[in-house]
Amino acid sequence: MTYFFADLDGTVIRSARTKRAGDITVEYKDGAAISCISEKSAALLPKLNIIPVTSRSIEQYRRITFPLDFSPKYAITDNGGNLLIDGEVQPDWAEKSAEITRSCAEELKRCYKLLECDPDRNFEIRMVDSLFLFTKSGCPEKTEKRLGGLSDCDFYRTGEKIYVIPRRINKGGGAMRLLGRIGNNDKIICAGDSEMDIPLLNIADIAVFPDSLSADRINCPVKRTSRLESFCEFAVETASEIMGIC
Repeated sequence: MTYFFADLDGTVIRSARTKRAGDITVEYKDGAAISCISEKSAALLPKLNIIPVTSRSIEQYRRITFPLDFSPKYAITDNGGNLLIDGEVQPDWAEKSAEITRSCAEELKRCYKLLECDPDRNFEIRMVDSLFLFTKSGCPEKTEKRLGGLSDCDFYRTGEKIYVIPRRINKGGGAMRLLGRIGNNDKIICAGDSEMDIPLLNIADIAVFPDSLSADRINCPVKRTSRLESFCEFAVETASEIMGIC
């Protein structure tokens, strides 16, 4: 069996602000459309054995309603920190991740205090599912410098969004943990569009990513790339092509 591990935002689904004719809205919040997917991608997803691997919290993941009554059997949320099977959180997985976070408690506490004082921060500081820090900054580069060198955690930024995450909680580690349960079979395809996805892309037999990411940091046998603007459709269609699905 071939497994398709895929990030969601920017890889499979897009912001509703970019919605085009024929796209399907897959997420609402407070009545407003948040995310959408192309009609072709929506039709392909149920055939792809997709396993979402997302930095979204459990609550944010559950807001997504995939079309055609499709729901992935497995989903990894919180950047690898939680596993859902048929929509249910797995307590043993969560406890292992909580143990990792507890080992980084001092560094996370230090970062929290520095973020509280950061003049560029323009959003509340959240401890996402008790696993990692999230906030936003008007100047993420300056915020990163203020936090200084991290030993147990990693700093990521996507636009204004910033994350401080225990180093041992990452998407590639999450995918490998799941493969340890369900079996590492014939082929692993991984798709992602951001720095946070590089640990996932690095466990792949075939990595699918936009050319805005540095290919030198992605170590896998086969790489497939496209322009960022068309990446969501490219990622799903490339996986279907590799798997021989029309």
